[in-house]
Amino acid sequence: MTDALGLDSLGLRFREALQSMYAGEPQIGTAGRQHPIDDSTRISVEEGMTLFSLCVANGVTSTLEVGLAYGFSTVYLLAALERNGGGTHTAIDPLQEIDWDGIGSTTASRLVSGSTVLTSGSFVLVEERSDPALSDLERAGQAFGLTFIDGYHRFDDVLVDFTLSARMCPVGGMIVLHDMWLDSISAVAAFIRNNRPDFVEIITGCDNLFAVRRIDDDRRDWRHFVDFPRG
Repeated sequence: MTDALGLDSLGLRFREALQSMYAGEPQIGTAGRQHPIDDSTRISVEEGMTLFSLCVANGVTSTLEVGLAYGFSTVYLLAALERNGGGTHTAIDPLQEIDWDGIGSTTASRLVSGSTVLTSGSFVLVEERSDPALSDLERAGQAFGLTFIDGYHRFDDVLVDFTLSARMCPVGGMIVLHDMWLDSISAVAAFIRNNRPDFVEIITGCDNLFAVRRIDDDRRDWRHFVDFPRG
């Protein structure tokens, strides 16, 4: 199959999976049944390749995702882990079976099982709301080189997801927000720029993503607050 989408950097299995998904073909979900997908819940190729490139360039072997859905971003992240020699991707989605027919988790499991580099533990699905799930992961001592936040898009939910994810982001690690066209997401980005000096923005050239890298521990005073006008 020719690569009209520009996915040459990905391994063949990952490229073919994405080509099918972007073409809108029915995808296999729970119990091996095929289900239709819509084109409103996905990341673009540009966004996906940005995630892939960030992981590969930084040698990331542990990734976290808030919001699995059909698994578009998951395919890019698993491809990066395979390129980096292995690792684990953890996806949080309480509605994976209810709203998405298990398509994202089925796709991820199929790609992992067909890999000679990834193992049965390379994909972990947490079917729970992100706030308790992230807290549980922190209590378990988890750390992630890249976290992709693309779950519930209200300002307060995204800010909570970032705050909890930041506790598991080591110095040098990255957190990426999706859908910067939304006021809620751009407001969270503005808060981070002005109130989290332990993070620095990464310029990716992809306008719909906001990416930051951890450069220090959180040393803010307990009274710290800087106003964050948007725009």
